[in-house]
Formats: sequence, structure tokens, C-alpha cells
Amino acid sequence: MDSETQIIVKGKPERIFSRGILAKKLELIGFTLSEGYEFSIQVYNELIQRDEKIIEKRKLDEIVAEQMQQSYNKKMSEQYLKVENWRDSKTPLWILIAGAIGSGKSTLSRKLAGDLGIQHVIGTSVVRDVLRKILSAEVMPELHSSSYNAYQTLRPIYSSRFEDVILGFENHSKLVNTGIEAVLSRANTESVSIIVEGEHLLPAFFDETISTKDNVFYMTISVPDSTLHRENLSSQYTKEKEVLLEHFDDIRKIHEHLINETKIRKLPLILSERGKPPLTEARKLVVEKIVSLVSSR
Repeated sequence: MDSETQIIVKGKPERIFSRGILAKKLELIGFTLSEGYEFSIQVYNELIQRDEKIIEKRKLDEIVAEQMQQSYNKKMSEQYLKVENWRDSKTPLWILIAGAIGSGKSTLSRKLAGDLGIQHVIGTSVVRDVLRKILSAEVMPELHSSSYNAYQTLRPIYSSRFEDVILGFENHSKLVNTGIEAVLSRANTESVSIIVEGEHLLPAFFDETISTKDNVFYMTISVPDSTLHRENLSSQYTKEKEVLLEHFDDIRKIHEHLINETKIRKLPLILSERGKPPLTEARKLVVEKIVSLVSSR
């Protein structure tokens, strides 16, 4: 049996053309994995027909886009080119994914990081734990509580239009967001892309700082079905599961607060529903952000 012809793609790094890798990339712009693989075979055959044994990545991208426009549509073709231009550039993208505990933030973050090749993913709970090592419970009692019971540390001087659960959550989150701003400041210095996910990402804390940057994309995950949300907590957590379920009503209050704050600012809200995980919609919005970012630069 004759061995299959290998095609060398020149770039950084140099690699062999892979139908599997191309198919995985195409998932980001709306292909299913099987559709992407079928299309990647079409691209491979076109390269063989053109006798492209060694090809520059930019030229490969143009051929992929050309074939995509012929077989699908111009919009997908343009999206593919813009995303690949972004991958090849040094333009950092910061994705902030907010949502209550159990909304699916961590799962979505990992999948988007894989789609985009983003190596830096951090949860706000990690930032919180680092800060706890620096600031003692005596100095910052709110920080050493969980987001849903931080209200128990409130002092008599506190008053707010919010009920205690939300006031405690906001105080807790404000401290954590100090650390998140430091993380993003470092990402800015190093010009790297990063995904930050967590319940502490209240949009109010980023109104006049982070959110004004054109390379920042903020989204909040909503789980409208409280039964599904409770099931998520039951299935995704082990050590804390019983405690989380005990405080489920307070977690739902935080969930609704995050949703309301997101709506007020007209920021993207991603629904997570039974049989309809948020990945598809999140991918669509992230691609739109990348297209806008690349076009503006």
C-alpha cells in the first residue's frame, strides 16, 4: 500500500498538515467535528491536486477559506481567516466568564481554552486562596468565608439596598477582584491571552477599568432552571457538595444578582439549559469578538 503524501506547513512551528487539527479548529466557527473532518479531507485533496507539498501557513489559510466559501458561505470563510489571523498575531484576548457556583464556568473555560489555544486559565477561587494566605481572617474575615455566607461576617456599620447575602457576596468579591486585577495587569505586561472564570467577576468592578479595553470579552452564564442548577452542584462537587446544597437558596440569590448586573450593563448572557450546554453560543460570541478585534487593528 502506498503511503499517504505528507504536506509540510511552514510556520512557527513548522508542522505536518493534519486533517484532525483542522477539523478541531473548525468547531470554533460552527462545524461539527464530523463536518470539519469531511471538509478537511476536501482541503487535503485540493492541496494534493495543486501539488502543494510544502506550503506557507498563510497560503494554506487562504486555500481553506477559498474552499469554505465555495462549499459553505462567505461569512464562515471570513471568520476562519480572521480567527487564524488572530492566532498568528500577538494580540492578547482576555475572556472573563462569570456565573454562580455550579453554572458550568470551569467546563466552558477549559473548552474555550482548547478551541483558542489559550494556555493561561485561572479561577477566581485560586486568587481568593492566595489572598487568604496573605491576609488573615482577623484582618479580612469576609475573605475567609465563602461567597454565599460572607454576610455572616458583616459588621453593624454596613448598610445597603441589597439583602445581607448579596452585600456579603459583594464585599467578598471586591477583595478577590483586587487580586484578579493584579493577574490581568501581569497578563497585560506579558501580552498574553487569558481566561478568568469565577463567581467573583461582578461586572460593576470592571466598569471603568478592564471592560473598557477592546481585547476584553465578558460573559455571564445563566442557569434559568433551578432544578438543573441543583443537579449541577450535586454532580460536580464532592467535598463541599453537602454544604453547597445546604446553601443552595443563597447561591441562587447570587446567581440572580449576577444575571441582573449583567443585563443592566447589556453584556452577553449565555444560557445553560438541559440538553443545550452554553458552549455553542459562547463560541459564536467569542468568534464575533475576535473578528471585531482583528478588524479594528
